[in-house]
Amino acid sequence: MRLVWLAVLSVLAVVMAVFTPFVLRTESTWQAAAWLVMLAATVISLAVLVHAELLFRRLERNTRSDVPKT
Repeated sequence: MRLVWLAVLSVLAVVMAVFTPFVLRTESTWQAAAWLVMLAATVISLAVLVHAELLFRRLERNTRSDVPKT
């Protein structure tokens, strides 16, 4: 389920990046600045979630390897 959220957020970031030139041309300065802040927040949150996912996978792998085999 975590990968689904990462995929959805990735699609959102790509769509926002594609529409950024249009927004910068057509909107006012304040609206364009708000768009860029939202785009930056989306990209940063995506990076944080990917990093967290990698950490969770590493923890799960270490937990499974510590279990003694019987």
